[in-house]
Amino acid sequence: MPKKWLYVIDEAVKRIENDEVELGLTALQKVQEHGRDLPEVMMYLAEVWYRLGHLEEAGDLLAEVMEKNPGMEPSLRRECQMLLAEIALDSSDFETAQHLLYECKESGFESIQLDLLLADLYSLQDLDEVAVKYLEQARQKEPDNQDLLAALGNLYFRIGEDDKAMKVLEQAGEESLSLLMIKGRSLAQNGQFEQAYQVFRQALLLDHSPEVLYGSAMMAFHLGRLDEAVELVSNLQALDEEYVAAYPLAADIQLSLGQTEKAIDSLKQYVALSGFDLDQIRRLIALLTQAGRYDEAKEYQQLHDLWDEQAEEE
Repeated sequence: MPKKWLYVIDEAVKRIENDEVELGLTALQKVQEHGRDLPEVMMYLAEVWYRLGHLEEAGDLLAEVMEKNPGMEPSLRRECQMLLAEIALDSSDFETAQHLLYECKESGFESIQLDLLLADLYSLQDLDEVAVKYLEQARQKEPDNQDLLAALGNLYFRIGEDDKAMKVLEQAGEESLSLLMIKGRSLAQNGQFEQAYQVFRQALLLDHSPEVLYGSAMMAFHLGRLDEAVELVSNLQALDEEYVAAYPLAADIQLSLGQTEKAIDSLKQYVALSGFDLDQIRRLIALLTQAGRYDEAKEYQQLHDLWDEQAEEE
């Protein structure tokens, strides 16, 4: 690929990342206009459009490259097909994605990326058993790939094969934060709160992010460790006061401690942060009514009815 084209594309991306969006996009469009006869440049540009979230531009450009270059090298053609398949998956166009991926597979092409995309194809359609098959194929190619093992472990949990899931995650290494989070969430979804609590406590030793604090607080609450749950939620809200999911959980904990006024405040903060959950608003209305705060309850009832109406229209 001519270095000047690569330089111009990369500089345009830097402009966009530095909030000079219009200037950067104009530069990319100029590259597309003047470099159309260079398939490798257009493929690189398509990848950039894809990373920037311009799926339609990326897809159209790749389709044009393939149409204008029927004799392109097989490796370049597969590269186009794989990216087109990713775009189709992101757009929930499973039929197109399947056609492209199977065309690659039937040509004799084998790669971990192809296996992962096929796994995504079936997982997104809730065909987890088929997705597991492709992840296992990928695992044979890269047995120590932690991201791959994490995805495989998560899928095994989803199809109810917990023992296999645990073995896969243990193979990946217990000290991986992402793996601990997957394991903790999966245990929690299966109602194994004590085991999930222990896993989240392990994760807390590695990281105090909002997600880890939330998972730990949720498990502490389910186990009745309310003082600990209060502390964890307080730490979470101090770290990120806009972490919306923390407020209903805080209300749960406060109600369990008999702190109705604090629970009301938590739910009011939730709504103020645009927590769009009608069940939580109904809960707030009920608490305000029980507390005799009828005017406030009426205001939130009006908001509830407005949001409910908008949801029905959608």
